[in-house]
Amino acid sequence: MARRKEREYDYAKMLFVNERLTKKEVARRSGVTQKTIAKWVEDGKWEDLRKSMLVTKDNQLTRLYNQLEWLNNHIAERDVIYDLPAGVDPKDKDFNPSKYRVLQGKFANSKEADSIAKITAAINKLETETSLADTVQVARSLIDYIRPDNPELSKEITEAFDSYINSLAN
Repeated sequence: MARRKEREYDYAKMLFVNERLTKKEVARRSGVTQKTIAKWVEDGKWEDLRKSMLVTKDNQLTRLYNQLEWLNNHIAERDVIYDLPAGVDPKDKDFNPSKYRVLQGKFANSKEADSIAKITAAINKLETETSLADTVQVARSLIDYIRPDNPELSKEITEAFDSYINSLAN
């Protein structure tokens, strides 16, 4: 692939997989025909890449942190509403908010608090739990590191990791 085509391919792939744009939008933004984009998507299995990007731990964490941030910002930005008797104006300079019950404030209601708790629990679980895929990846990296210098040791470690991973899977 020529250098220019390679750059177009890489840019189009990034737009499709990471930015989750349509083929038509990728074609428009990358300056490549829709037909070429469709071929690249099919040949490069970009749909599968796009799906796998959705389920990576980092992407899940990012989405959860974004949801938590949005919810907290939404709560912080809303107006405080007091249970006021007729004739009392919260905009008066003599208004004392501590004398009145808050109907809505810059704190979470029960549904929001429940959502915050669930999102926080999901974040904690993702950050602290090691998945089987993570364990396999670490094993592969270690074995690949050892193999060039000590093939026999890498074989022993491979067998030990296989046994360990099988015990985790059961």
